[in-house]
Amino acid sequence: MKRLVDVHTDEIMAGSAETILHSDAKRACMVLCAYDSMKKIGGLAHAMFLSGPAAEKKHSSAAIREADRAIDEMLSDMMMMGARKENIEVCFIAGENVPHKQNDPEYNKTLTSALEVLKQKQIKLREGSLNDVGNRHICFDVETGSVSTTEK
Repeated sequence: MKRLVDVHTDEIMAGSAETILHSDAKRACMVLCAYDSMKKIGGLAHAMFLSGPAAEKKHSSAAIREADRAIDEMLSDMMMMGARKENIEVCFIAGENVPHKQNDPEYNKTLTSALEVLKQKQIKLREGSLNDVGNRHICFDVETGSVSTTEK
């Protein structure tokens, strides 16, 4: 039987094949699901999503800092379980509880900055994985690598 693990905002969790990682948030965030399909090890990073005035109050690069920290911690946890960095692909899910208009320049700038962090770390982005999920949660089945959304 698979174990369901709720990963709250600002948390990072790694698991093996018998695990389903589930985002659980009421605040604005971005979710990164990383997967080593060879070892069947996955991680979910539930980072704060700050843009516009919220980011400026804390620090102009708050979203970048949060994504950078979350990616480092998630990869470290996965590699401690046996994952290999060169086998890891990341699925990037944005917009969980993030109010924004379509083509919002601040929102898009924040997404681009977070994607740039993945490039700098030489982490593969799963093709077609940038999603804007709105008011939904993420379920990541580590055994299959599938990422789906659920209603709140």
